[in-house]
Amino acid sequence: MSAAPDAGHDVAVDVHDLFCLYPSPHGSVAALRGMSLVIPAGERLVVHGPNGSGKSTLLGVLSAEISPSSGRVRVGGVDLVGADDATRVALRRDRLGLVDQRARRSLRPELDVLDNVALQLRIAGRRKVEARELARESLELLLLGHLAGRRPETLSGGEAQRVGVAAALAHRPTVVLADEPTGELDAHAADLVYDVLATAVTELGATLVLVTHDPRATRVADRVVRIRDGRLSEQWDPARPDSETLVIDDRGWVRLPDALRHGAGAVSGAVAVATAEGVLLRGTSIVASPAATLGATRRTAAGQVVATLSGVSIAYSGDAVLEGVDLDVRSHTLTVVSGRSGSGKSTLLRALTGLAPVDDGTVTLLGQRLDGLDRDQRARLRRSGVSVAAQGGSLVETLHVRDNLSLARSARGLPGDGQRIDELCDLLGLTPLGSRPVSSLSGGERQRVAVARSLVVEPVIAVLDEPTSQLDEGNAEVVTRALVDAARRGCAVIVASHDPVLLDAADLVVDLSPSDRL
Repeated sequence: MSAAPDAGHDVAVDVHDLFCLYPSPHGSVAALRGMSLVIPAGERLVVHGPNGSGKSTLLGVLSAEISPSSGRVRVGGVDLVGADDATRVALRRDRLGLVDQRARRSLRPELDVLDNVALQLRIAGRRKVEARELARESLELLLLGHLAGRRPETLSGGEAQRVGVAAALAHRPTVVLADEPTGELDAHAADLVYDVLATAVTELGATLVLVTHDPRATRVADRVVRIRDGRLSEQWDPARPDSETLVIDDRGWVRLPDALRHGAGAVSGAVAVATAEGVLLRGTSIVASPAATLGATRRTAAGQVVATLSGVSIAYSGDAVLEGVDLDVRSHTLTVVSGRSGSGKSTLLRALTGLAPVDDGTVTLLGQRLDGLDRDQRARLRRSGVSVAAQGGSLVETLHVRDNLSLARSARGLPGDGQRIDELCDLLGLTPLGSRPVSSLSGGERQRVAVARSLVVEPVIAVLDEPTSQLDEGNAEVVTRALVDAARRGCAVIVASHDPVLLDAADLVVDLSPSDRL
């Protein structure tokens, strides 16, 4: 089946034979390899695909952030091949709505919700009164008007993400691009964001391109496509589960669907290539999931207590986030803090590491009470034995993967250890990426590098916030195995997550009471 459905004369996105190459020390890396895709105006398209398949690069090209190496790309009637900076800026300002995975990152803390939503309109030259009126209409459209006067730091994860949608749509774009907008949300909060997106694009008559690993996103899709190795592999109508078809491009390339690739449990990551001689099959290694034990049942003996929360309570603007939380964090243990978006998972991790003040109770880290330490003393304590991988943690963009890991060790005053770097790269599937600059990696690849960086410093406590939020299930299992391995080596690993892969592997699950704020 062709990659281009009958789009009539009204096309929002037209991509043909698109290549995107990134330079590397060993030659160019092709993120997109002859991609062709036509999206009719008003269609709601969901894009699936494993990490590194080219999804984020495709969105980068469509948003005029990444220049294509060759091919044809038209978005909202604008030809992006060879477009100058002014054309690209005008497209993003006037015709595109961009929804990021971490909307809170783009919300200005000094502004309330209403002025945050109005900000892009003000930048585009709208007068303050007009911009605020349009922003209020956008919030009311998405049933978020009651949040207009709130500050971003008081919002739950689900609320912040829906406000991010309102901000992306306030200027009435014709094409909405959403990159993993629910990756860090629980199922209920994610469904609310999907509903908000579907309602908004329908009201605006806009086109939606939604990139996600979440299979539930198909509930708002008119069409679903899957990308593998920089090309389309399959597409289907979510209302007809039996309609999945292979996509054959202009060169006769085709990718096998999951049912065939994983048939008989034999080969994972196999690639089918249609040639004049027939179909060739190239396979890669098998990925196995770790042994699992749910709930608070331990698979290993409890280790030494290395951190403690005792009666910890935290509130933002009078709204309680944590109330009287008690927790012992132990070595040789993988602890997963779970709960709905807004239940306080990230706040608990920040309190544990001294990055968030507590209103009541005490926090003890590596034998020292944090309430008796100033900011510099807390920072020195973290450097002595704590690694933190926050949501969207930063890496050094200009350095290669292995150099990022070496830098993390040297920053802690640790000697070089190429063997440990090799072990982590192998464990996390980073060995083929070792000499690539971080700037050329996909979101999921970057996330695995961030996990490696948190473990390579051999911490007493490794604290990770949603370390699998951008990963497909196979790579979530890879990261989980690395965290289990670190715990078996003696590290106290504590993770905030609602990912069932991590929950199944945990030695201890701390389930925070669900919050009413979603």
